[in-house]
Amino acid sequence: MWEQLNLTETKVIPPAVEPSPTTEGIPTDQAPAKHRETRAILGVALLVAFFYLDTSALKFLNVSQETYGIFWLRRNWLYAHVVAGILAILIGPVQFWPGMKETYPGLHRVMGICYVISAGVGGAAAFYLAFHTDFGWMFSMGLGSMATAWIISTGLATVAICRRMMQQHREWMVRSYVLTFGFVLLRVTTGILDIVNVGSIPERFIFSSWISWSVPLMITEVILQGRKVFAAQHSS
Repeated sequence: MWEQLNLTETKVIPPAVEPSPTTEGIPTDQAPAKHRETRAILGVALLVAFFYLDTSALKFLNVSQETYGIFWLRRNWLYAHVVAGILAILIGPVQFWPGMKETYPGLHRVMGICYVISAGVGGAAAFYLAFHTDFGWMFSMGLGSMATAWIISTGLATVAICRRMMQQHREWMVRSYVLTFGFVLLRVTTGILDIVNVGSIPERFIFSSWISWSVPLMITEVILQGRKVFAAQHSS
């Protein structure tokens, strides 16, 4: 009977293999390296942003005809754009800093609202300035396109988080901040062209108004979508 019940042997059932815990879709064993990469990128972005603020943006907080020059008649719009842009530039790295939203969810939410408002005000002011410029219609279209993309990307990020679409929200916020940084890169690009003495002043502004946001946005999209493609290939 004992042999028929097969109680003489004990079968060892192997323990179930649980999937590795993840942090925002990244396995925890890969998270530290990912976080170091993120911190390095944000650190460089902050250094460039501080240089831009010190050399180009902060001076416009002093509202005077001498400071604003040809922008004097549009000083209110430029002031709004500068103040909103400064807030957006500084809030972005804090929001993306690893562990920020998990450790301080309330602060993350409040700063996110401030960023969206800043992007909306800064984008609207940039759109007005783009179509009231002294540098021609090509510069106007470049700056206006960047402002439009900035508003759209921030708006889609807001809609995504309202609908609890976390991954889409994060990706659209990345795009939004790249476009926020486009205004910094516009000044950096024109400065470099000025140093190497390439083209006339209007040509430098026209070139920078397009290249400062379209190329960074393209690189960002390649990285965002490329990670998905290679992750899917690896899992299969």
